[in-house]
Amino acid sequence: MYYYIMEPPSTRAVRQTYQKLRDLLTNLGIAGEMMAASPARTPEELAMMGLERGYSTIVAVGGDAFVNYIAQTIIGQAVLGIIPIGEAQQSAELIGTNNMKTAAEFLKFRRLSTFNTTTADPDSLIFLDAVVEPPKLAKVSFVIDGKLRGYAYFNKMTVTRNLEIKIESQHLVEPKKILGLFSTGGTVVKSLSQFHGRNVRLTTEPDLALLVDGRPVAKTPLQLRLNPNSLKVITKRGSIL
Repeated sequence: MYYYIMEPPSTRAVRQTYQKLRDLLTNLGIAGEMMAASPARTPEELAMMGLERGYSTIVAVGGDAFVNYIAQTIIGQAVLGIIPIGEAQQSAELIGTNNMKTAAEFLKFRRLSTFNTTTADPDSLIFLDAVVEPPKLAKVSFVIDGKLRGYAYFNKMTVTRNLEIKIESQHLVEPKKILGLFSTGGTVVKSLSQFHGRNVRLTTEPDLALLVDGRPVAKTPLQLRLNPNSLKVITKRGSIL
């Protein structure tokens, strides 16, 4: 049996969707214990409850940030199932569908894939892409695997489960005057830098939040560590024989 944890419904339509999901799972023969997160019971607490009850598969039903919370709690202890609901673009791409019925059918066939994750010490997990987006151009300094050091200015920084760091910047170069009479117009300069490692130290000026789907999971400075093949997930095709 599976243990389902549902994100708190934000609208009546979502509550109706959850009822349809219950009926669908019953018809597929994979109806298990279903729990709904709330202010009184966080997703992490419910996931721990599922582990304590001996469930080997825990299914996150909700958006990307919610899925990331569940993954953080069960990594190394249970298989993660995902039914994307609402804002769950990354989760849908990862498992191979954004359709609730199809995602439920994936659970029945139970094809597993293994994914890397990244830990933001001491205990925050990056399973889905996390971003830092300062209100204005900010500086990031980094140390990769204790060897390579550098810095850059950025408008957006992305950290992936594979510990890939993507730094994007965009700024306006002031217009130049010709003979002191008139300007030639400003130019927008864009750049993209990427690097990866097994251990990365990031420091920003100022300190900034690291977000998954708009929700904070950690804050700079960050000590990031790659966890190879650390999370098993039910997906469309699977990759574990």
